[in-house]
Amino acid sequence: MCVLWRRSSTRRRPSARTRASVRQSRPVSVAYHRRTIAHLTRLPVDNFDLDSYINGRWYIHQQAETKYLPKEQNYCVYAEYTKMEKKSFWGYEVSVHNHAAEKDGTVHDSGEKICAKTVDATDDAAKLEVSLCLLPTFTAGPYWVLEYDEAAGYALISGGQPEIEGPDGCKSGSGTNNSGLWIFSRDSVRDEALVQKMRDAAQAQGFDIGVLRDVDQTNCGY
Repeated sequence: MCVLWRRSSTRRRPSARTRASVRQSRPVSVAYHRRTIAHLTRLPVDNFDLDSYINGRWYIHQQAETKYLPKEQNYCVYAEYTKMEKKSFWGYEVSVHNHAAEKDGTVHDSGEKICAKTVDATDDAAKLEVSLCLLPTFTAGPYWVLEYDEAAGYALISGGQPEIEGPDGCKSGSGTNNSGLWIFSRDSVRDEALVQKMRDAAQAQGFDIGVLRDVDQTNCGY
């Protein structure tokens, strides 16, 4: 069962009564429940620096398939973000540029039509919302930075809280909003140790990492 916990200022562990309620909700092993509860208490990173995060291109080395990123486009995928001089009419503050390609070289580029905003710059700066720039923010989908280290050059991104139970953990959807899982690197050259580190981090947070598929970043002409 995919148990969802919310961030609190005191970072308290769920109460014994709550944990007992979860255990009674479905007849699966105690070990599984302990794993689920422990992992899903973790949420997006604290002390997130948006300006640092968007200061440079991110290359995707693994990603989950979504409606807007089918597996056929798992080539030369990268994302770029630019801080707007002022917020848009709908309150967006970041311009998003996504790029992907197919094996035959066919390019899929988002251009300048996607925008993002932070949910709460004070308390949840690592939670953003993304949508088409022309649409109001209530149409935006979650974009959560779960792990981020600028010095090491990596980030782990989720399309919000995983709510679907998979064979080896929890996963988000595969549509447009509330979907996706990505392993980002500042380097287009794949670092297997870094990719494994992020896979381990995702699994430790209760994600079913079986949804992650490799992205080919070779012969991209960067």
